[in-house]
Amino acid sequence: MSSRGPMSATVEGPVRVLHVDDDEAFLDLATTHLERHDIEVVTAQHAEAGLDALEESDVDCVVSDYDMPGMDGLEFLEAVREDHPDLPFVLFTGKGDEGVASEAISAGVTDYLQKDIGTDQYAVLANRVLNAVDRDRSKRALGEHDRRLETLLRNLPGMVYRCLNDPGWPMEYVDGEVQELTGYDAEAFESGSVLWGEEVIHPDDRETAWQTVQDALGRSEPFELTYRIETADGDLKHAWERGRGVWNDDGDLEALEGFITDITRRVEHRQKLERQHARLEAMIEQSPDMINVHDEDGAIVEANRRFCEELGYTEEEALEMNVWDVDADADPEDIAAMRDETGDDDLRRIEATYERSDGSTFPAEAHLTRLDTAGDWEFLVFSRNVSDRVERDRELARLREGYETVFEHAQDALFLLEVEADDGEGGSPSFVFESANPAQEELTGVSEAELRGKTPSEAFDDATAGAVESLFGSILETQETATFETELSFPAGDAVVNASVSPVVVDGEVTQLVGVARDTTERKRRERELRRERDRLEEFASIVSHDLRNPLNVAEGYLEMAREADDPGKLGKVADAHDRMRTLIEDILTLAREGSTVTDFEAVDLADVATDCWEPVDATRATLRVETSRTVLADRARLLQVLENLYRNAVEHAGPDVTVTVGDLDDGFYVADDGPGIPGDQREEIFESGYTTSRDGTGFGLTIVSEIVAAHGWTVEVVESETGGARFEVRGVEFA
Repeated sequence: MSSRGPMSATVEGPVRVLHVDDDEAFLDLATTHLERHDIEVVTAQHAEAGLDALEESDVDCVVSDYDMPGMDGLEFLEAVREDHPDLPFVLFTGKGDEGVASEAISAGVTDYLQKDIGTDQYAVLANRVLNAVDRDRSKRALGEHDRRLETLLRNLPGMVYRCLNDPGWPMEYVDGEVQELTGYDAEAFESGSVLWGEEVIHPDDRETAWQTVQDALGRSEPFELTYRIETADGDLKHAWERGRGVWNDDGDLEALEGFITDITRRVEHRQKLERQHARLEAMIEQSPDMINVHDEDGAIVEANRRFCEELGYTEEEALEMNVWDVDADADPEDIAAMRDETGDDDLRRIEATYERSDGSTFPAEAHLTRLDTAGDWEFLVFSRNVSDRVERDRELARLREGYETVFEHAQDALFLLEVEADDGEGGSPSFVFESANPAQEELTGVSEAELRGKTPSEAFDDATAGAVESLFGSILETQETATFETELSFPAGDAVVNASVSPVVVDGEVTQLVGVARDTTERKRRERELRRERDRLEEFASIVSHDLRNPLNVAEGYLEMAREADDPGKLGKVADAHDRMRTLIEDILTLAREGSTVTDFEAVDLADVATDCWEPVDATRATLRVETSRTVLADRARLLQVLENLYRNAVEHAGPDVTVTVGDLDDGFYVADDGPGIPGDQREEIFESGYTTSRDGTGFGLTIVSEIVAAHGWTVEVVESETGGARFEVRGVEFA
């Protein structure tokens, strides 16, 4: 039989009885009377049927006859007690034998009642049943109460106590998690060896705790307080206590009873939340961003200081506004759509136009997320005035457009390379062309489309790639701009390149290289020409200041002597000096007029030129042999000067009987004589200006030869001839 809840002394709730009797008519009559006393009746006509009924129905009491066929009432009682030892059992029998009554009481019957004549017996039966049920319910209720109390104490997250109202609060009784809470066992408190108020409560909290309890007792109210306790191990905990005073019938306070539990985690959690809240509130209020919260209908419910200051509203004014009052681009329909489209954990970026209280506007960037607060949706919005960024973007766009224009139309070659880090296995970083302008193609002969995505070694030959990558590697190490000028070989041809390459450094690493290059080949050529011309002018200045000064001094000296001595014979020396100066002047003018290059080439018969320029040479006893029939590409007049100077040099140094031969070389021609030749240690000096071993020579004849040969792009070298004389070999000549 299932248990029922606790009952008071008076039976509460419906009472159900199983009545077993073999007399059907008696059962019907008894049922009628019992039901008048609000007793539900289940009937059975023999004991076996009664046991079946107990299995099928919950009943509060069994009423049974004694004398029944098969199993009598006492045997039935014994069978009931096997499964329902505490179920009230009333033996209601017509057999009024004292022996039966005694046996029934010994068997554990709850009550014994004899059947009688008349209807009063049913009222007595009903009373006996109700009393038996009441006692049973009270007994079970008390047992259940004790069991629940024991369970409560066993599972209570703390301790219960009874103590005296004394500052030390000596404990008369403690139970529950005493050891877990304090580190002391219950006996330590109940014996008085540990006083709660003097040894457990933290010293700084004792006075406040005592006063709080006394104030509540003075009002005859329960007390509730929190304080810190020190455990037996010296640990500090936070405790929560609730209790009340217990007064006797005379109104005197006997003791305090209450409950104490550990709230350390709750206090620490609350303190942590308070700190987090304080930090969060400070972050929100001090944030450089505008922060506001609005509900799902668009009404602003919270706004930080920056939000109000930026828009020119007080906090009170802001909290009376809707989103569309601030965002000029929004309306209620937009807010509704945003509400429907924003899911959990979504972070939406919104570009907006915010309007200040004075009507001015500014662009804003907002980030919005949804909050679920107590079942309602709210939306947290972080906004920032991006006027500066918008203007900066516009400026960047203008700069980018200007950069692209410059990039495309710059006369200098511009290029950009990506720096790809090494593979982590000891390999070197690689440089990959990302873009280049049209001028780069003019310089290198490689289009941007062909260049993009390639490394220097993939775009150029090994020598050029090696030089370029070596330079790039040094830039990675120094992270500084490098400027260089060198001759490189490109598909478009060799060129002298002046370049400046700068690194783009991000987080301490070079990520890109930006370069500007210019073809300086022509400039370098002009510089070399100017250098030669400057050297030539310096030579002329030296000649004028030195070589002409000597014969001029000689002429002036002899002229003065002729005047003083009236000796006309001295004038011959003057005339010789003038001839010397005239020759020097002619050679200097020739040297100055030659220039450094020849541009007017023509087909010249070498034999004809060699013969024509022999006649002006004062060599009546000398012999010329022309052993060539080739036609060369040259400036005829300047070639005549070369041969004439070589002839004169041979006559001056080899003597009037010299034989001069003009012959062919594989790549040029030669002029040789059969004179004494030129010593080997003097062969490199003979082409220098002013160098001569002849008393009558100017030292410029071979210099003129060297200049004219170089102007043609040829070379000249002096070696020993077959006869032991001097042989001038001119090479690099192009034949027609």
